Amino acid sequence: MTDLSTLPITEAVAVSSQDNLHQLVQQCHTDSVSMYPLGGQTSLGFGVPARTEGIGIDLRGINQVIDFPVRDLTITVEAGILMSDLNALLAAEGLMLPLHVPQMSNATLGGVIATNTNGPGRFGYGTVRDYVIGIRALSGDAQVYNAGGRVVKNVAGYDFCKLLTGSLGTLGIITQVTMKLKPIPTRQATVIAPVNDVQHADRVVAELMNSMVRPVAIEYLQG
Repeated sequence: MTDLSTLPITEAVAVSSQDNLHQLVQQCHTDSVSMYPLGGQTSLGFGVPARTEGIGIDLRGINQVIDFPVRDLTITVEAGILMSDLNALLAAEGLMLPLHVPQMSNATLGGVIATNTNGPGRFGYGTVRDYVIGIRALSGDAQVYNAGGRVVKNVAGYDFCKLLTGSLGTLGIITQVTMKLKPIPTRQATVIAPVNDVQHADRVVAELMNSMVRPVAIEYLQG
């Protein structure tokens, strides 16, 4: 869903930097104006419908790459980066972020995290929460807070990375994230197999799981 009319916003304000965002949130807090963070606007139907009038904050201008140590298999980026741009950057280094979300040319990484959007690859690769290892967010009163770090094994303190994943912007505006990555497989294949019914499909999947083959994604199409 991409229709802004589903939100009670009077205007949408685009921000171009984290400093710009901080100033806007600070002003909204001072003026008691409600805020609705917007990414690629591909999942506006998620969550309980909002009722309080406020402004939309378009975060797509906050999209810079902060750090990309290829050998560490991590990347730190601003939350407004498009998934398609991020995937192209990673693919050039033989890496991937295996989230396989829909509408990648419109969806932002921050929006994917805020909505906990996952594609069919979650079967073999896991979910968004498994890949967020560091996060920076801005609270409603313009306080900046950080969680996690830039190393995969970071377990100090509360796991705010997992807490903010799927929070729909209610706990703060996600501004910057560090993600762990995976190498692109050297070989992969897609198999289409006809089945008689759902029960037949279940048996096929059960046999696959007990074989040497480990599927990354399984989808059942009918019709």
